[in-house]
Amino acid sequence: MSSAPLAGKKVAVLVESEYIPYEIRAYREQFPALGAEVHFIARLWGQPKQTFVSDVDTPSGTLEETQKKLEWMDVDIDLTKTDPSRYDAVIMCANYTSVRSRYFEAPEGTPVNPMLVRTSPAVQFFAKAMRESRIVKGALCHGLWILTPVPELLAGRKVICHNVVLADVTNAGALYTPSPTNVVVDGDLVTGQAGHDVKEFIKAIVAAMLERGGTSAAAPVDPVAEFAAEVHRRRAAAGTAPAPSPGGGFVSHPGPKKILLFLSEWGYWGEELIGPLDTFDAVGYTVDFVTPTGQRPTALSASMDPEFVDPPLNRPVTSPEVAQKVREINDTGPNRSDRSKRLDHPISLRELMPERPYYAEPNFVRKMEAYNRALDAVQARLAAYDAMIIVGGSGPMVDLAYNLRLHDVILSFYRMGKPIAAECYGVTVLAFAREVEHRQSIIRGKRVTGHCLEYDYKDGTGFEGPHFVDGSYKGFGEGGGYINFGPPFYPLEFILRDATAPDGQYIGNFGHATSVIVDFPFITGRSTPDSYLTGQKLVEVLEHGLRRYGW
Repeated sequence: MSSAPLAGKKVAVLVESEYIPYEIRAYREQFPALGAEVHFIARLWGQPKQTFVSDVDTPSGTLEETQKKLEWMDVDIDLTKTDPSRYDAVIMCANYTSVRSRYFEAPEGTPVNPMLVRTSPAVQFFAKAMRESRIVKGALCHGLWILTPVPELLAGRKVICHNVVLADVTNAGALYTPSPTNVVVDGDLVTGQAGHDVKEFIKAIVAAMLERGGTSAAAPVDPVAEFAAEVHRRRAAAGTAPAPSPGGGFVSHPGPKKILLFLSEWGYWGEELIGPLDTFDAVGYTVDFVTPTGQRPTALSASMDPEFVDPPLNRPVTSPEVAQKVREINDTGPNRSDRSKRLDHPISLRELMPERPYYAEPNFVRKMEAYNRALDAVQARLAAYDAMIIVGGSGPMVDLAYNLRLHDVILSFYRMGKPIAAECYGVTVLAFAREVEHRQSIIRGKRVTGHCLEYDYKDGTGFEGPHFVDGSYKGFGEGGGYINFGPPFYPLEFILRDATAPDGQYIGNFGHATSVIVDFPFITGRSTPDSYLTGQKLVEVLEHGLRRYGW
């Protein structure tokens, strides 16, 4: 083995006052001895450097004699100006450094609340590292205190820690795992019980770094690209490989699949658009967007904020990468991307589909005849599409759930035997789509998923869009912000249970990371984490004849 197996690697150590001197010496000596570069980082509060003082493990004698045992260290790298992606390993050092590092300031006028602990720069730094599996994370002794404000990153992880923090760590969902070495390795997370275990702790971190290989510049795996590559491979194996087009990309034979994608004008959830759209773009599908009146749709602001904590889940649900994609497609500024411009002129559902007349209207029979003739006339346009999908979020409750024009589109796809996908509160539209004659939901007897009761809001159901409210734009459009309606209009789970009865089934998969159900022709996704998988399963239905998944 090379005498410098960690050559080119970088290790970041988060430090504060009350550090353990022998632990710091171990990092300074052992990582460089293996070829790695070690950076000690901390919050510098706008100063070029900060001086931190050590703890004294066993005070004895007079106060002056104890003070002589103190050590000092200077740190000149500010974690607020440093990206953890620069490093191959990030370590939270032992003792009470993690408590001191968690310090935060509440914004002016904002009452202090537990969620604000997540805003601590050190917590955000370590949390970002946790979200990158390439980076090895280490927490020794009390170090896991840095992660207890973000319990979603600890939940289900095998760890060991000092007895003092054990209750906090297990309350955050971690799995306490005793070890004869006092060190536990769970993939990219290495934990140690106490400061005196630092030698075994470093050995485990080194082994994890070597196992990962590569360098700090290693490119992350793109699951959408991997999925698209598999679709193209299977096309080639089946003799339906797309031919390269003159401008690059692919042209499917006999032609690219076309998707009709429906969005609310009262606020869609960003990832529930981005997930399917990224997938359709990657496999070469054409996507046409539809809104109820042809207005450009608006993403819910919470879905563009990676720090937004979803109240029912008590954790963020949007990654920084997805949030950036949503901001990009939602941008209407002068220098926006071409991707944003795709939403500028959606098809108007009002203009596409005729309106079903009231039963009490004069000449009802004649108007129903005219309505049905208009429906027949639009079938050729709908037949040009291979599938449809309804994007979720709170907005569909307002302008999609009981939109009879959208119901007629769904019924048309249903009669043509074409796939119909829906996400989150978009699944409600399927429950309400019914034939005029028998008025039974088209998902009667089918298996579906959707936003389950455990994930529903008690408050905070928001709506956004370019709509007048009381004669002004307050809360919408030019005024920004959103309107909080409180709880949802209805518990979606109850509606889906009733709509699928008696022989169907609502499948919430509560407690599971994802929930996507395929019961052809329906593809349903429970919520935000299911967005990419919903798009992928729709592609598998179209490409590979998938008819059943998830039940």
